[in-house]
Amino acid sequence: MRRSRRPRRKDRPERAALPEEVPVDGSRRREAAGPEAETTIVAPATPEGVGAIAILRLSGPRAFPIASALTGLAVASLPPRTLTRCAVRDASGEEIDSGLVACFPAPASFTGEDLAEIHLHGSPVLVEQAADAACALGAVPAAPGEFSRRAFLNGKIDLTQAEGLADLIAARTEGAARAALRQLRGGIGRAVAPLRDRMLSLLSLLEASIDFSDDEDIPPPPRQQLIDNIKDVGSAVGRLRDSFARGRLYREGASVAIAGVANVGKSSLLNRLLGEERAIVTEIPGTTRDYLSGEISLSGVPVRLVDTAGLRPTEDPVEREGVRRSREIVAESDLVLFLLDASRPAHAGDEGAYREVARRPHLLLRNKCDLPPAESGERFAGPGRAGIVSLSAKTGEGIDDLLGRMAAELASQAGDILAEAMLTRMRHAEAAGKAGEALRRAAEAAEAGMPEECVAADLRDASRALAELTGEIAPEEILETIFSSFCIGK
Repeated sequence: MRRSRRPRRKDRPERAALPEEVPVDGSRRREAAGPEAETTIVAPATPEGVGAIAILRLSGPRAFPIASALTGLAVASLPPRTLTRCAVRDASGEEIDSGLVACFPAPASFTGEDLAEIHLHGSPVLVEQAADAACALGAVPAAPGEFSRRAFLNGKIDLTQAEGLADLIAARTEGAARAALRQLRGGIGRAVAPLRDRMLSLLSLLEASIDFSDDEDIPPPPRQQLIDNIKDVGSAVGRLRDSFARGRLYREGASVAIAGVANVGKSSLLNRLLGEERAIVTEIPGTTRDYLSGEISLSGVPVRLVDTAGLRPTEDPVEREGVRRSREIVAESDLVLFLLDASRPAHAGDEGAYREVARRPHLLLRNKCDLPPAESGERFAGPGRAGIVSLSAKTGEGIDDLLGRMAAELASQAGDILAEAMLTRMRHAEAAGKAGEALRRAAEAAEAGMPEECVAADLRDASRALAELTGEIAPEEILETIFSSFCIGK
């Protein structure tokens, strides 16, 4: 999505530095934001360019007075969340358009602040004039993601919901959009909250027994029960961490490599699956010396298809580099399509190439089935495999069967979007991994008969890691990385 251009203005004030970590409570987050909380920001909420409608968004303590000056209406007195017809004026007070205005009083707004939206006709000139007028009246241009950042700082959304919003805007398939919407609605937060509550409950019992160790009325929790509870929470955190393998497919897409020896039709298959001539197709082995790629959607999962160089020994330094890259791509792929030429018997080169692929999830394809058959491929199909797909990249025969097999394989990896919350970013997985490791240490300390203080320290680490996942504890550099990737106006 293209970012809308910022309103012209003199130098924007430097963002006030937050403390190293933003605390959990929404009001304390707001206090931590410093002078930034006193500014009113403005930006177009619609993409740059000509369109039927453009929306100018204001948020902050002077949003309503500035919107009133731009429209000639007492915006703060208008019915909340209702569009009202208005004139739109520039910095000199001259009417430049007729439009609509809506007010969203704090705290019942997206940002948790007073928020106003002015709807204009979608001319970039009109949007720029209105935005410049807002700046002349005291607003400052919003940074990318600043509206969402304020929503987070005001406790309207957690960090995973903010990321879900960004992913929803950027979604390339229906499945990716559904997964992002689930996250935006708090799916990850709802999965994390009971786990963290259980950790804090165990921690409170331990700390009570530590603080009142001489009080016979507050004995330490039974050691075996403590161990069992820690391990149970650890298992749940582990399952949450493992969900990243599925959530990543919806957000980032699956990588599918097309592999095999030279001249088995890999480039022809790529072109057929993409529906366009992306790769050069010749009868000369080794034509593809680097990888080519394109994207399709299968069962709601974005799929990046990669045509690799033929896996074979070669003395050509350029082709040898292509083969090296092909091996890397195969090793990192979620699924490999391994092609055999059905019109000739398989040879040692096919068998060697297949050994490089066999350890990855893969499908066996007999290409060129429009020609007289000479290879069944049965020697490559091990016990329990779903069978071999016969096809012709040239004529299209068998392509629907292949797409169905690919969709089934990737769906089994991705899982059901609605079945459970899935972690979608490496940041999530790393935080869950830290929590799981801390719980493992806590269980080992408890089993070894270590003092309650040692077990409690590890439980604090685990709780802190999950708080980092949802943003209840958020280092400033993490916030900058997340929100700077947003569109201006969101």
